[in-house]
Amino acid sequence: MSGNGRAISGYDDWLAFAYGLVLAMSDGGLWEDRMRIWRILIVSLSLLATLAVLRAQEVGDADPQALIDAAVDQLQAADSFKLTITQTGEPYPLALSFDGVNMLPATLQTAETQYLSPDELHISAELQLFLPLSLSIYSHGDQQWLSFPSGAPWYPLPAFEGFDVNRLLAPGDGIEFAMANLSELSIEAVAAQDREPAIWQLRARASGTGVSVLLFGFIEPQADVEVVATITAEDGRFASLDIIMLETLDATDSKPSLWHLQFHDYDGPRDFEPPSL
Repeated sequence: MSGNGRAISGYDDWLAFAYGLVLAMSDGGLWEDRMRIWRILIVSLSLLATLAVLRAQEVGDADPQALIDAAVDQLQAADSFKLTITQTGEPYPLALSFDGVNMLPATLQTAETQYLSPDELHISAELQLFLPLSLSIYSHGDQQWLSFPSGAPWYPLPAFEGFDVNRLLAPGDGIEFAMANLSELSIEAVAAQDREPAIWQLRARASGTGVSVLLFGFIEPQADVEVVATITAEDGRFASLDIIMLETLDATDSKPSLWHLQFHDYDGPRDFEPPSL
């Protein structure tokens, strides 16, 4: 047990414990006490080395594509899930059109979405045009309704040309296809908290057209993008996805355009009122 009564279970805990022993030795004390601390310190350093080796083996033995595939399986098996989407860095234009008419260049501030299996998707978005504006989009299969501003009556008006919720999580299509065609996929980090590991963090490259589905057609990038996936170890589900628009790296002095997708509320109840079909 550590001094505060919590079990020393992780690499970081042991490192802090060893550091505390070094501080204790610097305070002086009887020769017998200092020798006892030396012995404890040697054992602690041995345990640190063992934990480091085990962690390296754990990362080395893991198959990053298998982790991604299992997380996709979890999405496909879920009755529902929510996504909080934010866009930071260099503004990136949306690919919005209404009934085939392209919308004036707008950028996303944030969006809250809920997917309901098998074919419903609700999006509530905050956009920046000339002024901030809000809108809601409801998709049922390949049909779409728009509420503008959010809370206004629903109108049948396609916003994403060719988008079909049925394809979003269909086997061999949508998200599964995008995540199965990543390149340079690798495990970037394993973070330890109360268990080993708490999360997996993976990094890869993907074609821009391939990952458009991850944002429901909000964007249509042509150049490659970088994808950083965070997967929780306890249940193997996606915790988040970051999509970095590599084409904006040298565009300005600002940070590159980054889309952050936070997954949450798996298998939760419906929290929106759909239009009357």
